[in-house]
Amino acid sequence: MTRLILGTRGSRLALAQSTMIADALRVLHPGLELELRVISTQGDRVLDVALSAVGDKGLFVKELEQALLAHEVDFCVHSCKDLPSIVPDGLILAAFPARVDPRDVLVVRESASDATLATLPHAAVVGTSSLRRACQLRALRPDLALRDVRGNVDTRLRKLAAGQYDALILASAGVTRLGLLGPDGRLNSDGASFRASPIPAETMLPAVAQGTLAIECRAADARTLALLAPLDDGPSRAAALAERAFLRRLEGGCQVPIAAYATPEAAGAVLRLRGLVGALDGATVIRGEQAGPSEDAELLGLALAEELLAQGAAEILSALTGRVTG
Repeated sequence: MTRLILGTRGSRLALAQSTMIADALRVLHPGLELELRVISTQGDRVLDVALSAVGDKGLFVKELEQALLAHEVDFCVHSCKDLPSIVPDGLILAAFPARVDPRDVLVVRESASDATLATLPHAAVVGTSSLRRACQLRALRPDLALRDVRGNVDTRLRKLAAGQYDALILASAGVTRLGLLGPDGRLNSDGASFRASPIPAETMLPAVAQGTLAIECRAADARTLALLAPLDDGPSRAAALAERAFLRRLEGGCQVPIAAYATPEAAGAVLRLRGLVGALDGATVIRGEQAGPSEDAELLGLALAEELLAQGAAEILSALTGRVTG
């Protein structure tokens, strides 16, 4: 009997995602024995500081990757948007399961169920720790009061219910995979009800690979690679590779407002990639778009990054990070 150990963070969302993948593997490979092993990461332990202030190189994945390299686990399931743009030597992203809704959602209390980003009251308090979201919000609604919010989804929703915020911006994928979001847009947590409305990508471009899971294992582990292969979704892989190449060329992370969103067209043969780099205050946002063959996904991401760098993104990145990107 084949036995594999799946390394996972201990958050409710991480466990839900890892359990979903484990269940899918058991269906694909009857008799496969799987053990989930919880590994704490720095991102799980530091909950009182904004992510952008902690440092962003593998905040939620470093310890998992160390366990892989030490042969303590056989594979890990990540939210792909948490992954650094460069995979460590000896490891490989073996599969990208089918992507779910990559958009952000605006979450408000049930009493304000008809609220949208456009109709939020002047100076409404919006919770987000994402510089990407904050940049786009400031460009769209400079009157809003943006405040950091950390903790898991349930913790954030409790703060919203208590009136600490008028609204939250969350990833649709997270609340959907947690089973909190119903088809009618009602979101329930700890007995409290909220309303979640999708924010169009045209209004708020998603994070790189948002809505996508990435399954990582050792590059030389042929057995595990073969078992994971049926989970790989071609269009989701192409989109993730394009978006991650865009991020890698810009050398960005959660300390820089960067967004990218690739969508398949022409029955998956063509990939359309939109991207942006913004200043923290939202006063300057550089946007661009390119399309090309899906088989050249990474080249497409690099090309769009070069376009934005030439348009002024290099100056924004240099001001934010102190690096010269050229």
